[in-house]
Amino acid sequence: MTRRFISTRKFDKQFKSLDKKTQKQSSKAIELFMKDPTHPSLRFKRIQGTDNFFEISVNMSIRIVIETTKSDNVQINTLFIIGKHEDVFPPK
Repeated sequence: MTRRFISTRKFDKQFKSLDKKTQKQSSKAIELFMKDPTHPSLRFKRIQGTDNFFEISVNMSIRIVIETTKSDNVQINTLFIIGKHEDVFPPK
């Protein structure tokens, strides 16, 4: 299966607003996700109550939400949102 990676405009804007250190950590996490999405340091997991949304951890406070869809023999991974855990998953 071929895997493709894209990002939303919102993700790009949020990424650019991060400090340089967090941008670097985020880039490393994204690269690792592209190579090995099951790497333990990413803490990759499905977001409860969804079918296509997953989260990975950049560090103890930053999360990336990824939407994964499949079409034919292609898996599309959309980098959807990046931010602090409490901003990405606000309390109900």
